[in-house]
Amino acid sequence: EVLAEISSSSAAGNSGAMKRAISSGGSVPAGDAVAVPNCYFGKFMLSLLDLFQSDLQLLEDRGSFIIRQLCVLLSAEDIYQSLSEILLGREDLRFAAHMVQTLNTILLTSTELFELRNQLKDLNTKESCSLFCCLYRSWCHNPVATISLCLLTQNYEHTCSLLHLFSDMEVTVEFLTEIDKLVQLIESPIFTYLRLQLLDSPQQSYLVKSLYGLLMLLPQSEAFHTLRTRLACLPHPSLQQMDTGTTIRRTADNSSAERCKSEINFQELLEHFQKVQESHKKAKPAARLSQVLRLSGSVDSGHQA
Repeated sequence: EVLAEISSSSAAGNSGAMKRAISSGGSVPAGDAVAVPNCYFGKFMLSLLDLFQSDLQLLEDRGSFIIRQLCVLLSAEDIYQSLSEILLGREDLRFAAHMVQTLNTILLTSTELFELRNQLKDLNTKESCSLFCCLYRSWCHNPVATISLCLLTQNYEHTCSLLHLFSDMEVTVEFLTEIDKLVQLIESPIFTYLRLQLLDSPQQSYLVKSLYGLLMLLPQSEAFHTLRTRLACLPHPSLQQMDTGTTIRRTADNSSAERCKSEINFQELLEHFQKVQESHKKAKPAARLSQVLRLSGSVDSGHQA
């Protein structure tokens, strides 16, 4: 039904390949590219999100596969930007948070999004900075996903600012589980560059502080001990004095990225994060009441039966 929106256009190229692949559970051949007009693309992405929202089981079972295949067929950047913009207007905050978590996991772990990860990691163009800001605004529906996006994009100072706000949030099992998964990702090949930056700990003080912030949020679990062990591997201060020349060269290499980042209004992003989280805080009592009423209705139906 969703795919019919896009395949109905004669300009949709090889969309039949996409439809067959997603419907059958197979993958799309590398040579099958799809050219999609903007109007059909927007309608398609909107319909896809509507479908996921109406069928959460589909999102759980096939959501990751569908999105990854779309990123192969179309532009991963366009897919993520479009979904992010649509999620900003969603009134169902719980679904928005769930969808952001799904998109974030795909972004950080899928081989299909390797190029997009590199683009976001460097943030050395206006386009990549614009994409970061777009994703950030919808990623705010999920605090831990927002932290992981900032770590991916090497915005460590902003990560510290976000972690300070976590003290006012409700710490749930789900919240701690997400931090646990983030620690596992930090230990994965995806974040190799981040771990290597710990060799320059005096120059990366915000990174070190961010990791310690995550450590303080965790109970003394396996993830806690994993992260503490990593932080215990920070080089001795005497070794840092031997690396001055390398640091200067690295600073020069990062100058273009710093120029682009300087145009990002991080204070405005931080205020947006607080606003979105306040909306979630206000919506929670109503959501819990609705859940209690549903459970109560189920119990009553069972007694009547």
